[in-house]
Amino acid sequence: MNVLALDLGSTTGFAFTQIGGPIPQIGSKTWATTKELRDQKTRRMDRRGDIRVVRFFDWLTNLHAVAKFDTVIFEDVQFSSSTAQTQLWSSFRTTVWLAFPKTLIETVPVGTLKKFATGSGSADKPAMLAALVRRAPELITLGVTPDDNAVDATWLWLWAQKNLSRTVI
Repeated sequence: MNVLALDLGSTTGFAFTQIGGPIPQIGSKTWATTKELRDQKTRRMDRRGDIRVVRFFDWLTNLHAVAKFDTVIFEDVQFSSSTAQTQLWSSFRTTVWLAFPKTLIETVPVGTLKKFATGSGSADKPAMLAALVRRAPELITLGVTPDDNAVDATWLWLWAQKNLSRTVI
């Protein structure tokens, strides 16, 4: 199964298997610099065409053209600290739906993912990384510690490999 796992946000974590490879490519991408966001807000474009969403959509469609994913999976975030954060996350979620209209899209609640990774539904970011190093050290590039977005995406990818392998697409 060719899975794209995403930890949605201004910096989006990703994990996906390249065609024919058992080890996923793992990383994160930041969609705009602080300066770009400040400039966008000055021109009132933060409410009318957020550059982060446009860049995310372009990245997804270019990646999908090459990889042809069977499944896209992301965390089902059910809380946020602000209206702007909620709107941005919803925009990213909608962007996934639009970029992959005929692809199986799955979500995993945050607590479920944390419990899968660490055994505790309330695990913090360092615990998620420590569990990944312990349980799947082969996924950590030598000398490079992934950020928390990439760690979450990797756990989503591992969750999909375990729980969706029998899914008929």
